[in-house]
Amino acid sequence: MKTKQTKVQRIAELERKLKEALAGQAHVYHFASAALDKASTDHLAASGVIITLTFLGGREVHSPVLIRDGLSKETIEALKADFIRSYESAVEFKPKGIVK
Repeated sequence: MKTKQTKVQRIAELERKLKEALAGQAHVYHFASAALDKASTDHLAASGVIITLTFLGGREVHSPVLIRDGLSKETIEALKADFIRSYESAVEFKPKGIVK
């Protein structure tokens, strides 16, 4: 039997679902890929990037981690490759009425 959520819990859940829905939109991959170069070691010397991984559903994989001096070029290229794969998956579904 489901337990009844409080108003605060419902709002938190709806905000999480909205954040997940917005993150999965196809155009987000373009802007995320373009912004990644700003997180490179060339731009963030003596600074860093804080990484947080969160599963769909809101559970964090681990606590935030600081990567000092920015992301390596290999990491940026790997993330861009994952963005491309995710983008292609996001735009894969085509409704029947759409003709190219």
